[in-house]
Amino acid sequence: MTVLSIAIVSVLFQGLMSAPAMSAVADDAFGTVDYEVRYNLAGITTKVADAAISFESTERDGQPVLHAHAAIKASAVFQLFMNAEYIADSYLTPEGIAPIYYMNPIKKGKKTGKFECIYDKTGKTISSVFDKPSSKPVSRSFPYDNSTMDLLSLIQYVRFHDMKAGEAVSLHLLMAGDSVAATLTCEGPDTVRFPGNEAVRFHIKMIDRGLMENGSGDELTVWRSTSADRKVLGLETSLGKGLMTVSMKE
Repeated sequence: MTVLSIAIVSVLFQGLMSAPAMSAVADDAFGTVDYEVRYNLAGITTKVADAAISFESTERDGQPVLHAHAAIKASAVFQLFMNAEYIADSYLTPEGIAPIYYMNPIKKGKKTGKFECIYDKTGKTISSVFDKPSSKPVSRSFPYDNSTMDLLSLIQYVRFHDMKAGEAVSLHLLMAGDSVAATLTCEGPDTVRFPGNEAVRFHIKMIDRGLMENGSGDELTVWRSTSADRKVLGLETSLGKGLMTVSMKE
């Protein structure tokens, strides 16, 4: 490989790994947004769940933090892919939107468990516990860096980091006790999917597994507003058999 080739590869690699600039969190960004979850199979679309994502400025252990909360109440159809009720909480630093703590309680009938992640910046480790009902808890440790986060933290990352069209970053998603390699790419403005809003489309590609318990959903599209609130306007993922869409309620 020539010196010029090495230089070009180095520039491309640095562009992939460098962190995008972060936008200030405006007051309009706080509050709760309600969504409808729909499933399309063979051209037939059915509402399968209601969802809500809230975002607030609060305190945790006496320190100022940002708190994201997601809740999904699913119909009987959606229970084929995930729990009847899904709840997740993520706490992040006001500067940099870096995750501090994540909790996803798990319920299977009368049995309960959890998926918990503790981000220790000082110790440079991320500790996770995946306590699935009817299974032994699995505790793991991962290196602390700025590109490893849970899914709810990633959604806030997408909201408040400015990425140019075509720009991509490598990251790892903490899911069900594993660290899953993924790539986040900004695909630029999208006036077709959300013609009534100024929207930017992002694509998340996961390696080795997907979002759902059955392993499907390894690609996720996220749309966010370009206005001061930077709301998540919608999400979409293919489940192998069918397409799941999450759209903001008007």
